[in-house]
Amino acid sequence: MPPAIMRPAPASPLVAALCALLLATAAGAQPRIELEPSSLAFGELQQNETRDVTVMIRNAGDQPLEIRDIESTCGCTVPELATRTIAPGEEVPMEVHFNSKTFQGKQIKYIHIYSNDPRRGSVDYLVTADIKVPLMMNPGKAMISFPTLKVGESRTVTYTFSSEQVAELEMAVRNKPEWLRVDMRPGSSAQELLVDFSLAPDSPAGRHREPVKLATNVPATPTVNLQVDARLVNDLVLGMEQVNLRIVRPGQALQTRVRVAPYQADTEFKLTRAEVDIPGLNARVENGSRESFAVLVGEALTRDHPLVQKNKGRIQGTLRIYTDLSSTPHLEVPVRYLLRI
Repeated sequence: MPPAIMRPAPASPLVAALCALLLATAAGAQPRIELEPSSLAFGELQQNETRDVTVMIRNAGDQPLEIRDIESTCGCTVPELATRTIAPGEEVPMEVHFNSKTFQGKQIKYIHIYSNDPRRGSVDYLVTADIKVPLMMNPGKAMISFPTLKVGESRTVTYTFSSEQVAELEMAVRNKPEWLRVDMRPGSSAQELLVDFSLAPDSPAGRHREPVKLATNVPATPTVNLQVDARLVNDLVLGMEQVNLRIVRPGQALQTRVRVAPYQADTEFKLTRAEVDIPGLNARVENGSRESFAVLVGEALTRDHPLVQKNKGRIQGTLRIYTDLSSTPHLEVPVRYLLRI
């Protein structure tokens, strides 16, 4: 007679159901972040107008939700939450303070919320607004910036101005530096103007930062104040516009290097000498194959030095760098430091 085969007794229906429930619970036991409202739409706002809104952060999961960080780069301020740990089924208010600041036109911004939700560890919370201004300007920056250019080169930066408050937009130049050209041309409608800012061909070398003022026929914005920033170089470019050794102690050792490089890689040059007119500092040159340096070495003045007494510790001078390049025979760099007295 063949031996009997032993088979395990089948699990009872109750045990099987409990096991299935435990497995399902373990698999689904996790936090889940939800936000109400799902996004913020502020609609139309005036420039510099503020709004305060409460957003609810809810834990729709089965495990505690941990809010690890909240970042805002959209003109919004989010104070510290009352708690960063949210139990299952509970919620915590997130107070959002929105400031339209100097924004203009349609804005699409985000608040970034980081949590331990395994599916949405990072939430990009959408914030939209339409900032109304009497005179729209695109780009919206009040600083007109030009890239570094060689003397004789030019570049044009175009701004678009528009207004719904006048039937036909009119603008005129009220004030500008001599080295800047400003030309205006029609836009896509009578309410729009394109303004071209360009450097004059005879603009001198150096760093230029000066104001520009435009007059308009928009009653709420009769003038537009801008700043223009341009850097024009000869055949050689300095690594820094000025040497600021900041706050130093009397007698402190000082050393720094000013890089000198060609604007165009194939320009050959050599630094011949350097000098500085601040007592206690000496200057020398170091020539390399592609770039060279003027090196300042020395020590800060003492408290009893006449120059320190005269200028109340504010020491200023000039580093002069001489080259063998006929187009750029010398370069000048302001040098300064403040003595701690």
